Amino acid sequence: MRKLLLSALLIGALLVMGLGAVAAQDDRTPIELGEWVEGELTNNDYELKYTFAGKEGDIVLVEMQPKPGTYDLDPYIVLRDSDGDVLGQNDDFGYPLSVVVAELGADEEYVVLATRSGGSTGSSEGEFWLRVSVVDLVDSGSELEATITSVSEEDIPSVFVMRPEESGEVTITFSQEVSELYASLRLSPWVDDSFESTLLSLESTAGVSEASFTVELDGGQFYILRVARAFGSFVFDEMENTVVIGVE
Repeated sequence: MRKLLLSALLIGALLVMGLGAVAAQDDRTPIELGEWVEGELTNNDYELKYTFAGKEGDIVLVEMQPKPGTYDLDPYIVLRDSDGDVLGQNDDFGYPLSVVVAELGADEEYVVLATRSGGSTGSSEGEFWLRVSVVDLVDSGSELEATITSVSEEDIPSVFVMRPEESGEVTITFSQEVSELYASLRLSPWVDDSFESTLLSLESTAGVSEASFTVELDGGQFYILRVARAFGSFVFDEMENTVVIGVE
């Protein structure tokens, strides 16, 4: 009788453990690479988990920002591999955008934790957009195009990733049509969970049609090139402008 009781208790414990594992998996939402997903964080639900299938050697870019047109949420993102090891985490890589970039080490499932600055002790709430993309690194000789818009609900920064093989000087060129809608440009090294150190910053390009800058980059280091509508660019009419970036 005692053996039967112990067996029943053991089976019950295993079932509880199994159900716990299923529940832990159920709170993860699979997402498609390159597609924006929408979510909302509150004081009761201040973190959400998303999964994606990654491949060894892929360079992935994780972007999280408040829903365009809103600024209530202060995003924080964490990228983990299947063992739970942190590959990167970031808070405010140029508020309100949070960014993680990493090279994947294996063909497996990866987890993105979308949360807020301070986590359980944080106070910001709101809707957000999240995207995980496999990116092509920007090489010397590249010409990039970014579209900026006056429509707040569609105002999403364009983010490009660089990782030069060798250290040395790189020339960045910038051009746009001069109008009331103008861009900002920022180039920064991406360092895991640290404050942004800006190498190149054009916060206001009002009246600027083209410009050229030379910066010193370290070989093997990830850099984030971000193009967005300038904070001081206020346009009441719906319009777009194309910004062209050259890298030499």
